[in-house]
Amino acid sequence: MGSVTAEHAGTDGQVRRIQRRIIVSLVIVQAVFSLAFAMTGPLVSLIADDVTGSPGKAGLAQAMIYCGGVVFSVPLAVLAVARGRRIGIATGYFTGAVGAALVVVGAVLASFTAILAGAAAIGAALAGGLQVRFAATDLASTDRAGRSMGALSWGSTVAAVLGPSLMGVLEGIGGDWLPGLSGPYLAISVVLAVSAVMILLMLRPDPLTLARALDKEPPAQRQPLRVMLATVLRHPNVLRAILVLATVHAAMISLMNMAAIHMQHGAASLGIIGIAISVHTAAMYLPGHLVGYLADKFGPRPILLIGLVVQLLAAATLALSPATSAVGVGAGLLLLGLGWSFGYLGGSVLLTVSVTGPLRTMAQGTSDFAMQLASAVGALLAGVVVTAFGYSVLSIAWGVGLSFLLVSLLVAWRSRGTAAAG
Repeated sequence: MGSVTAEHAGTDGQVRRIQRRIIVSLVIVQAVFSLAFAMTGPLVSLIADDVTGSPGKAGLAQAMIYCGGVVFSVPLAVLAVARGRRIGIATGYFTGAVGAALVVVGAVLASFTAILAGAAAIGAALAGGLQVRFAATDLASTDRAGRSMGALSWGSTVAAVLGPSLMGVLEGIGGDWLPGLSGPYLAISVVLAVSAVMILLMLRPDPLTLARALDKEPPAQRQPLRVMLATVLRHPNVLRAILVLATVHAAMISLMNMAAIHMQHGAASLGIIGIAISVHTAAMYLPGHLVGYLADKFGPRPILLIGLVVQLLAAATLALSPATSAVGVGAGLLLLGLGWSFGYLGGSVLLTVSVTGPLRTMAQGTSDFAMQLASAVGALLAGVVVTAFGYSVLSIAWGVGLSFLLVSLLVAWRSRGTAAAG
């Protein structure tokens, strides 16, 4: 049962049944994984802030998750090419579980170095998790790419919303043996390990391996990195999709994680912070299925443009909300999550439908690398900006960047449309 050959999955009806089973499996695993991962960034920044007393170092700690994502993205992608999505994703999740345990050790020993190392290892779970959206489309037709990706939001919605809300409840784990904020991180380690076991057991057959056997996704050609990047970036829509994905994801990571520090400095309790992040994650994942359907029906371009506009409104709301206003920050985080949903799914669908064959695999790997690199840089700079100038300045800076990208895309696509009409 663990291995399904191309001969056994040769008809369209059989492939659709296998695809439905794969989607169900991914939704279940995503529910468990999201329960843990939604807490990693905000909590590690709070733990680092407690250990060091420095918002800048707190920002560095959460930035290390995305630095780790950059470091692990290529090895896990190579592993997926050689062994399939199942092994690539599970390896990332197991490595993240070890990293979360190391963060707990760092909190107990008040070792900022151990916290940084653990956060970097958690980045492997992020890199593995990013492969899931492409695993959902390996066997999907191009006109259903958005719905296949959007379906994963059902697994992420309840878990990601519930996860941050549990921060206050889980704070007492370990009793007098563990610092308060490290208790939830012990739970994160366990849940990430469980997610790895689940993906190994449930993601059968492996969608990428089967797709290649069916010639739906030919194996990537071996090319030097320089040649690969040049080939990918010669496609305008691929480049634009990568820019949108990198921007909306980095803006979300930067503003969301530093919002926890912002609210804590406004005397908000851990429970209130968790609720605000739950609102944010609900806006990220709850509309996913609808957004995916709209991307398939109307095309990905208007969807990703909507995402940029909504994130711009989020940046303005957060810039105007003082640390003492939980309602204002919560509203800004809601808009931030909603904009991410439109921008992330719109950009991912545009990337997927713009290229085929080996180039699609190259483009997917390039987009994940760029997205995580932008998130790491954005998260690192966020702590520096907040320390020097405050959270409002960080929000304004992201508003400027989002505005520039939005205008650039509108001008580019309008010029192309005018040229085509002429």
